[in-house]
Amino acid sequence: MTKSTLHVLAALSIVAGSSFAAKERVVRFQNQVRVGFDDNIYKTPDKTSSAFITDVINLSAKMNFSSRTDALLYWQPEFQYRFDADPKFITYQDLYARLNHAVSQRTFLTLSDRFRYQQKEGQTENPGAGGPSEYNQNYYENELLGAVDYTLNDVSGLRVGAGYEFRIWDDKTYGEWQGISGGTSDGGNNYNLVSADGSYYRQLKPNKTQVMAGVNYAGLAYEGDRGGYDAVTPMLGVDQNFTPNVTGFGRLGYSFTSVDNVGSSSDTSAPYLKAGVEVSPSARTSVTTSLGYSLYRSENSYYNAQDQLSLSLGVRHDITAKIMLSGAFNYIYSNYKSDYVTYGASLPDSKDSYISLGLRASYQLNRNNFLELGYIYQNRMVSSGSPLSEWDSNRVDCGWRLRL
Repeated sequence: MTKSTLHVLAALSIVAGSSFAAKERVVRFQNQVRVGFDDNIYKTPDKTSSAFITDVINLSAKMNFSSRTDALLYWQPEFQYRFDADPKFITYQDLYARLNHAVSQRTFLTLSDRFRYQQKEGQTENPGAGGPSEYNQNYYENELLGAVDYTLNDVSGLRVGAGYEFRIWDDKTYGEWQGISGGTSDGGNNYNLVSADGSYYRQLKPNKTQVMAGVNYAGLAYEGDRGGYDAVTPMLGVDQNFTPNVTGFGRLGYSFTSVDNVGSSSDTSAPYLKAGVEVSPSARTSVTTSLGYSLYRSENSYYNAQDQLSLSLGVRHDITAKIMLSGAFNYIYSNYKSDYVTYGASLPDSKDSYISLGLRASYQLNRNNFLELGYIYQNRMVSSGSPLSEWDSNRVDCGWRLRL
């Protein structure tokens, strides 16, 4: 039995078992079949183009076990056939589960877990030059989170949380061992990430303005003796409902960080920023935007961390009752400092810019069936002398979506 089959059976068992145990449940099903063409199927400088057929299933269930306990389950498998790629047939998995439980009138517990089996995201190396195999670019990832909220009074409370995340690459050479720039130490791109946070929040104006003060911790460790980093970030924040149609949030802090590699460490610090705004000008239009700046894990074998700036914009508009348009723009700027270099290798600072633009149109045939047309453009650019790779891709598809 293959790993993918085991994932499917495990996901079905969890969804089915939990659903039957619930007193009340709402189950939703969606299936998307798309036919398309990608002019850079491996996302590498040496482009390989291929047509593809993909089937994406979305199965979600919201369940109430009692007046104090509810749960959410989400499962999204994807089955893709690529005509001119190797392997031709691939599968991906995305499984999410969340449990909410009121321990008492003042104490609220939240537990969540997300498992993913996906293709490489932002890894920036070329296959055969430090990157994962061109034909084996997938990884397993699991993120477990838990939090306890305690209400102090009508306007204030405390929140304490913790998390554990790991990633394992299918390509064992890439995941478990990788000598970089003549290095002799063992290490790889598999990693473990431990996080913890605590905060105090208070409503200044009920249902309008809430402020917070807190501190976050993140500890990243790569496979073997490659190293990682530890970061402590105190911060202040605000959540604001400006109007019924405009909401926003902001977090501002400072990260005190130690980035480690073999035999040495570098103490560094950087600002922390996270903000977002959601606007609904009308019942048919919505706009979301976000901005972030923080220390983040590396997305290659050469550095152990990066200073990352991210911007995103999403727009959705219903032209008519049957025609919907949506667009998404993402920009990520990564600064890989020489202080973050793996194994103490002699490499310069590297700058990496990633742009993604997606457009999708949908036409509703009837209550349950939709026709769709989509386009995604991706571009990665790096600074001169960088060991990282540049590439761009264009992907277009058309398809049918069933919603039950």
